[in-house]
Amino acid sequence: MHSSKVFEPGKSKYLVFTADYLIPTFISFALLFFGYLVFYSPFFTITEVICSSNYQECTNPALIAELDKLKAQNIFTLSAKNISLRLTSGDFTIREVNVIKELPSTLKLYLQSVYPVVAIKVAGDPTWIVTDDQFRVIGQRSSDPNVPTVVVSGPITLIVGKKPSDELIIKSLALARKLADELFSVKTITLIDADTLELSLSTGKKAIFTPKKDVLVQLRALQAVLSDATIVSGAKTIDVRFSQPVLR
Repeated sequence: MHSSKVFEPGKSKYLVFTADYLIPTFISFALLFFGYLVFYSPFFTITEVICSSNYQECTNPALIAELDKLKAQNIFTLSAKNISLRLTSGDFTIREVNVIKELPSTLKLYLQSVYPVVAIKVAGDPTWIVTDDQFRVIGQRSSDPNVPTVVVSGPITLIVGKKPSDELIIKSLALARKLADELFSVKTITLIDADTLELSLSTGKKAIFTPKKDVLVQLRALQAVLSDATIVSGAKTIDVRFSQPVLR
């Protein structure tokens, strides 16, 4: 009795793709191509960086030079968080950085400056120089920053990122900040001379201080006078430089 012969197919001389192999192979090649396109292709290389600071075009040369370093980098590998940390740590005047990636090759940055605390203004000049809480210069504003302002009579030289070199201006700025902390409605503090500071109050009255005496003592004297409406009703100026306030 002879058993039937079992058919055993030989090895094919040709490369044969079946659906079981073709689909995974296609997916693998597609993923490799996509990875190359995303991370290595020049198509997603940054060619344009658009920057605005406080809704105006960025003009700081140092900042622009730093942003130019982002060009020719892959838009996907750049970390928005790292960009923000680098800019804020390198420039104290930058409070916030918002990074937007626009494919395929544009990076947009929207910067916000630190909040102004007090300002400096040269008499007759239509601009304000705003400073932070440490009296370092933030920048220049063409509109009222709505913070207490120290008015000086002559031109001064100020550098962004640094305090004024004039100690009298520093004392005046400190007084302006103290007044703001005490919720005083002071419009301006005019530096008359080394002995005299003139405060313009929101009520229209004026107060005279001196930077050579304890500012807090003078401030308390001014508060005491203003708290009595009958005392200040006919006065236009309150001078607190002396042991007893002088009204006139």
